[in-house]
Amino acid sequence: MLQSIHRLSGLLFFLLGSILFAAYLMMHNGVYANESAWWLQRADLPFALVTVLFAGSSLFKSLNPREKRAPILAAFIVIPLIAFFVFVLVLNFWEVLGLPTV
Repeated sequence: MLQSIHRLSGLLFFLLGSILFAAYLMMHNGVYANESAWWLQRADLPFALVTVLFAGSSLFKSLNPREKRAPILAAFIVIPLIAFFVFVLVLNFWEVLGLPTV
């Protein structure tokens, strides 16, 4: 199961990262600026989720090479990654949540 998650998240990380990189370059150069801005605004959360999955599975595989059950290790990896993703969610929806702005 972990191997499948790792491979799928790695593929999606590469695809979404490439799309976001290309969209940034296109927007910066004024080529399809509206479409590029749309991609940059919509694909940030899926990219963050895929990044968290890929990073977590890579770290777990490197710290547990025999792939034995290790619930404590998994908890030490998953909790900070969930906190990071929640932080990205809060930053993304800061104005919608009605949080103070400077």
